[in-house]
This record gives sequence, structure tokens and C-alpha cells, in this order.
Amino acid sequence: MRSHKSAKTGPRRIPLTITLNPENYAFIESCVSLKEFDSVDKFFDAALAFYSRHLLALQAYAEQQSHKGYSRSEILASIECETLVTRTVAPRQQRRR
Repeated sequence: MRSHKSAKTGPRRIPLTITLNPENYAFIESCVSLKEFDSVDKFFDAALAFYSRHLLALQAYAEQQSHKGYSRSEILASIECETLVTRTVAPRQQRRR
């Protein structure tokens, strides 16, 4: 059987509902107000991309630990997650002497 391709080209949007408490909503609004993102959608796209990379790293870690003989429960108990968000800074040009 062949799969049928959609007549539409380009990315399709998938509905996603996220419920935030007022503090988290205020944080997101403050991030968007920095004009780093064109819209709240772009902000969430970036957050989901980050989360996806995080899950891939977590899966790689779990696979590595399972090859060492650890059980799934031992691996999950050993995981401590921390998120660090950084910003790219343009390199300084060297001063000529």
C-alpha cells in the first residue's frame, strides 16, 4: 500500500494546549517582549525543540547505563535534570597593539 501525501506543502500545525499559572505566563510574556522571538508560537517552538533535544540526550544516557547492566528503575532513580539556558554572545575583536 502506498501512503497518500497531503496536498498541502510546508509545515502543518498541530493543536497544543498548555495551561500555565500566572507566574509562568508572565515569564513567557516577558521573554516574548524581549523581541528574541517573533511570537509566542516561535517561543514554544524553541521550547519544544529544546525539550526534544533533552529527551534524545536522556535516551542516550539510559541506553548507555543499560549496557552497563543497570535496570530501568536504577537508571530513572539516578537521573537529576537541570536546565541551563544560555545566550550566544558575539566574540570580542582582539585589540591591535
